[in-house]
Amino acid sequence: MKAIIIDDEQHCIDSLLIMVEKYCPEVSIAESCLNGFCGLGSIERHRPDLVFLDIAMPKMNGFDMLSQLEEVCFEIIFTTAYDNYAIQAFKVSAVDYLLKPIDRNKLIQAVRMVADRIKLKNQAYYQQSRTEQLQMLLENLRHNTRDFPKLALPTMQGLEIISEEDILYLAGESNYVHVFIRNTKPLMLAKTIKYVEERLHTSHFFRIHHSYLINIREVRKYIRGDGGIVEMSDGKQLPVAKNRKSALLSILKA
Repeated sequence: MKAIIIDDEQHCIDSLLIMVEKYCPEVSIAESCLNGFCGLGSIERHRPDLVFLDIAMPKMNGFDMLSQLEEVCFEIIFTTAYDNYAIQAFKVSAVDYLLKPIDRNKLIQAVRMVADRIKLKNQAYYQQSRTEQLQMLLENLRHNTRDFPKLALPTMQGLEIISEEDILYLAGESNYVHVFIRNTKPLMLAKTIKYVEERLHTSHFFRIHHSYLINIREVRKYIRGDGGIVEMSDGKQLPVAKNRKSALLSILKA
């Protein structure tokens, strides 16, 4: 996997070079650049599979640099020191990022995810999704509230872009999660329910059971019982864990 690093701090480049060489032998760093202008030239010369891209660079930041490209034909792992709000925007947009100082295990995980995506067979579909993914990230970063209207969910075919408000509930099953969506067939992701939960706006969703996460706005009925049962807008009845009952009732009564 051919990669380049674009970062305005030499010590960050040096640190990442060492970590990639030591822990990610499948990655070959073709060049490193100290600014976005150099990065544009490097991308044209090397046609990389992967770009480690710093965001906060003078004169031309990472997003400005990407906007200069007609097409993004490579994977991106953003390296950033952004605050928690911006990190949530990255999560919601399903964009790979590494917080500085970079953690070894998170680097390995991010590179593995990139390698898996490169192996996707339907490259045309995935490339289109990549463009939508980056556009959504920029939109979410510009958003002036913490409510992100859209969510990018990684499937085997690429990325599924859905409105958060259309999610009815999630059902977890081992290392898979089924996402039930209004007026369309469910999505099955090779992710845990926690992965999706972390990317949702928490005021709209509540974990009623270790296997179920629901959109509170889609609850139509609560049926009394040991823990109880909620009936969703599609008629599906889901069990409520006893230790979640009181919190759920408080939310429903609010």
